[in-house]
Amino acid sequence: MKYLNSSNFPSASQEEQQQLVESLKTVLTTDYQGSFFKLFGDYKKILSDNNRKDEWDDINNKLTTLLKCGTSTPIDGPMIGVSVSIRDFDYFKQTAKLFGHNRSAVANIEWMATLWNNTFGNTGIWMGKTFEPVDKDIAAQKCHDNPLFMARYNPETTRIGRNFFRDPLSPDFIQLAGIPVLTSLWQLKDRPLSTDAQGFDSVLLEKNLALEKHIPYSKTGGYFLAETGASVAAEMKGKTVYQLNYRWAGLNPAYPMTRLIDELVQVDEGIYLGQLVMATKHYSLGTTTFSLLGEEITQSLGEEYNPVPDEHKGGLTGLLTELQHLWSHAHDTHDYGYQNNGFFLMIDPRFAKQAYADDAFPQLKPAPNEVGYLELGYDKQPSAPDIHVIDPNEWVFGWKKNPDLAKKFTTFCTEPSPRADDSDVHELLQAGESILQMLQRIQTTINAQTKYDDHLKHFEKLNRLFRSGVAPSVKNGLFQGCGKGYNTRYNGLEDRQWYGQNEPLVGFDYYHGATLNLHWGFGDNFRPEINESVASNLLFPAAIASLFKDGIQEPAVLNQVWQTIGRFIFPWAGKSFEHISGRKLSMLLDESDDLRSRYPERTNELHSHLASWPHYDLVLKNEQHYWSEESLFAAHLNSGAWDNGMTDTDKDFWNNEADSKWIFGNNTQDARILTADAFFRMLDMNYHTPEQPLLDLANAAPSPFVRQGYSFLGVADQESIMPMNNGTDKKKRVFQFHYRYPMIGGAAPIGTCLDELVEIAKGLYLGQLIYATELFTPFHSSVNPEAYKYQIFGYFLLLDNDWECHRQAIKLDTVK
Repeated sequence: MKYLNSSNFPSASQEEQQQLVESLKTVLTTDYQGSFFKLFGDYKKILSDNNRKDEWDDINNKLTTLLKCGTSTPIDGPMIGVSVSIRDFDYFKQTAKLFGHNRSAVANIEWMATLWNNTFGNTGIWMGKTFEPVDKDIAAQKCHDNPLFMARYNPETTRIGRNFFRDPLSPDFIQLAGIPVLTSLWQLKDRPLSTDAQGFDSVLLEKNLALEKHIPYSKTGGYFLAETGASVAAEMKGKTVYQLNYRWAGLNPAYPMTRLIDELVQVDEGIYLGQLVMATKHYSLGTTTFSLLGEEITQSLGEEYNPVPDEHKGGLTGLLTELQHLWSHAHDTHDYGYQNNGFFLMIDPRFAKQAYADDAFPQLKPAPNEVGYLELGYDKQPSAPDIHVIDPNEWVFGWKKNPDLAKKFTTFCTEPSPRADDSDVHELLQAGESILQMLQRIQTTINAQTKYDDHLKHFEKLNRLFRSGVAPSVKNGLFQGCGKGYNTRYNGLEDRQWYGQNEPLVGFDYYHGATLNLHWGFGDNFRPEINESVASNLLFPAAIASLFKDGIQEPAVLNQVWQTIGRFIFPWAGKSFEHISGRKLSMLLDESDDLRSRYPERTNELHSHLASWPHYDLVLKNEQHYWSEESLFAAHLNSGAWDNGMTDTDKDFWNNEADSKWIFGNNTQDARILTADAFFRMLDMNYHTPEQPLLDLANAAPSPFVRQGYSFLGVADQESIMPMNNGTDKKKRVFQFHYRYPMIGGAAPIGTCLDELVEIAKGLYLGQLIYATELFTPFHSSVNPEAYKYQIFGYFLLLDNDWECHRQAIKLDTVK
């Protein structure tokens, strides 16, 4: 390799040198397959995937090896930029080393990397840099004539540079703010289109502007001075690198650039590997300007960057010199506590097509409306469709041209409502719209009606739809709807365990989720009391009494918060279902008085998760015989737990229940949850990363999920617990989601939830979000549900892949 050699690193010993030789050999023989574009593309895929966090350390170590072995080469002109990884600061690094670790446990949480991956990691918001000639006087002005830098000034290699920024394509709520915020904080300018462009301290050259046309960017800024020098990162041991310093006060850096130095080496023709190095001590948070006695004064918020050679500070320089350095914020390299903060690439734009290739960094490829698309000839190449991109022309109205979709999207699954006063729901569907578009129209109307009057009477169209929907069933232990009756079916994971025994995954199915409208159900507890009070109290004037009888009006705060904020940040993606064994079902429905001795491992988990304390409290109350009546399933649990004493007859009962009525379920979460991944692992004892085959299934779908949690038991053919769903002589049959049994162990407040579901079209389910409002009445299956004062808190949807494509296209409860 021309540019990679272990001799490029100043190893302190022969042993260290040999280790570096072996590490480089491993990378080149194992990962390198003839193209560094592909190698770095593969590395970025891993480092951008929060599900593969356990592989990050290994990849970062390999990048460190390549950086150590690379050749220091000055750079001239524009470069395509690739953000490869971000790393957290490690303020406990020295302590970790005492215990034989390179990084502390706190740093290994990698909050910054997780957040970056969830927001801007693959958007290409940062697109590169340019390195332009700079006059010596300008360089001196920018570094305040610092002798350390000016001694290295060389007109052939010293450059002033700036970064390129691009508006993300199809931005979400957070990404949309990216460029406007950066423009304000970093004073970004429009990209220069000619050498006559004003406001740039560098020398704009025609040849550089021509090469920039291979890079899609719109804004530029974030200045640095670049020159060859010794690495400031301690682990690089003074290795020669091409150094990009943002910290000079004359560059007017905004935080966090006041802490940043980039270091680059060449690893292949046209490819440069860089590391971000951040100061962890003695840095500025930026500057503030204020007026004093009529004069504008600019003051640094913190210590202004002022490096001095090590020998100027560490030798016998005298007390006066030491005080002078202290007053001037002078520090040598070691004082700044520099740490690696991630890796990036610089790629010569002459290699743009290799950089934008599908096996490298296709997310950076110019779009049809961007600079670079025509210049690189992409307009003459047919583009392959991305299965994750939904074509609005196909899914908004194009479904009408597909006979199967047209029938599916306009045909209800209904049964007679238990209420005789309900009219036919088919009349709700207008000509030319799908059932989902009808629901979107109803949602908009409810939003308007409940803005200042949060009352369930405005939900009546959804109420009618629910009462006319068909409850899904369980057949052979699997969730089953109308028609085909499932979204996907997967069997596998033969070695999967459930508390000491193999329980392979059978019949895995999942549906995407969407929220329609929310309602503050607690308010419904007070309305009957108010009406009764008004009816019996003759002291109210008639006008006031009429107002009370019509109901006190209050705004739909919960619904408005969801519509304006919640849906953008709450990561709920839907629900998954799978077959449950009789053994597992018997444990999760058990309310015996000896749960801690029957299931010590499970109850210990309950006890160790603070948010599961209501469920653990139920365990203790069962021990204390808090309820006088036996639980609903006590007759089939009194003989003992499945693994300890249960009779064959009782086991047959549980197997039959599992095959005919029950399924095990999880709520699924999308990638937005990963910023709080560690928090949710502590919060929810059932929260986990799905196995890789399930992630593969999710990634092939329109809206992938990355986590599962908030587990529940689903049960078919139940009477609705909500009086509004039932008629005088007939009860509504529904599918219920139970979160309340103690051994399920969901985090509060999900433990007060008992949702109900019906199917209103093939693959489209309407659900009622139901919570107990009598919060201090502990749950037991022997208690009449009326005691818990269940109320509806809103409606949600579950959708198969076809409906989800349609939902994303019409933007029903989406984040974009």
